[in-house]
Amino acid sequence: MKNIAIIGGDLSGVSCAYFLDKFSSINSKKYNIDIIEKDLEFAKNRFGKFQYGQEIYDNGWHNAIYGQGILFYLMIELGLHRYLIESSNTKKVFFTKEGVKYLPEKMLYGYPLEKRELLFSDLFDFKEKLSIAYNMHKTMEEENIKNMTVKRFFTSNINSKIYHNLIEPLLTSHYGSDVSNQNMVSLMPELSFLTIQKEYINEVLEDMYNKNVTDNISIGSKYRLKFTLKSFVETLESNFSDRVFLEFNRKIEKIEKIEKIDNKYLVHSNGSIYQYDYVVLALNHNNFLPWFNGDKVVEQFFATIKYVSNIVVTFVYKREDLHINREIGEIIFPKNTGNYVTKLEYVSNEWIDIKMSGIQIVRAYINRQNKVNELFEKTDEQIKELIEKEIQMVHGFVGKPERYYVNRLEDNYRYCNGKYNKKINGFVDYMKEKYPNLYIIGASKKATNLENTILEAKETAKEILKK
Repeated sequence: MKNIAIIGGDLSGVSCAYFLDKFSSINSKKYNIDIIEKDLEFAKNRFGKFQYGQEIYDNGWHNAIYGQGILFYLMIELGLHRYLIESSNTKKVFFTKEGVKYLPEKMLYGYPLEKRELLFSDLFDFKEKLSIAYNMHKTMEEENIKNMTVKRFFTSNINSKIYHNLIEPLLTSHYGSDVSNQNMVSLMPELSFLTIQKEYINEVLEDMYNKNVTDNISIGSKYRLKFTLKSFVETLESNFSDRVFLEFNRKIEKIEKIEKIDNKYLVHSNGSIYQYDYVVLALNHNNFLPWFNGDKVVEQFFATIKYVSNIVVTFVYKREDLHINREIGEIIFPKNTGNYVTKLEYVSNEWIDIKMSGIQIVRAYINRQNKVNELFEKTDEQIKELIEKEIQMVHGFVGKPERYYVNRLEDNYRYCNGKYNKKINGFVDYMKEKYPNLYIIGASKKATNLENTILEAKETAKEILKK
């Protein structure tokens, strides 16, 4: 009988426990799994929500669920497909000084898959279009993409004008932060892998286009849950077998240290010692670093990690009080406009269940770090007034919201800058040698979004079972 400790009960830790429990049952392997969480419930303060009437709506940062992804199939596996609402089609637009301009429908990480749409659009003047057409056919013959930033990757293939005016704002909108200086391979593994094979980028994009790959490597339809992501975590918990033990009473702060004896680990907690064959750390590194006191490699690696914070503001309107262009689904503000909001998602345009409830919802994502830092210290009312002004800037007067909710997410996900990516492989090798059977998952390592979080948890569970 093997004993596994998962320390931290956020989405990453709970998902890892779910896959361990599921896969060990299939393979008839015998395990006890302890999930140690400091709060009395999982992910207590991580996911926002608000209630209107009898319905509970999500107010978190995460985006919709795309068909064919690991999260989509996990929803089906859990029997939650009946709570997935398929979206209707809306158009993504840029807001410029000249007004609203529509984007090509087929995009790959902000890279237009259909060149003609871009060249026929009103986003660029004639000379810029000629330059774009020429540069789109450049290839990366000798570039080492493993060391390239996002900005360098795209500007090596296309004109810098299209990067700064189109791709950079789109990437910021999608990832929730300016990712220009992040590592290309870590952030966009699908596109990077194909480029590493020395294939022509144009052929790669056309092939993806022919396979009906839509916005940002997402295949199929877009869905949203009828309930909150917190409810999803609780659903994972409800599927645990009697081999998973939940320990909310053992405070993480009371874990004095983790001691390695041969290939086993002793967890010192509240005056007692617990022995485990495997330990999974699914919590912020600031909480577990004291347990590695004196290990300079671990300390120095995490000393360079940076995190991205975000703010999301949700406005609730009565149906008759909001007047917007129903064709517009998402608005992207170019970087050089100096505006606070870089993305507005008109939820009522896409999700019919919200229409049926008699309300309409506008959700504003505040993405760019310099603006997030400026607003983090402001009051909810001050943030609300700023966002309202910007909505009116795009649409004119649209009516007054009945309610609004501000959700601040500090250190929401890891920023994979150049220093991090140069060190990550060496750090992984060091941990395997120095701390075998100990795993670090979630926001302190590789996971930068929901899909990556679930995938990393699943792969970690597979590796433990394989060993």
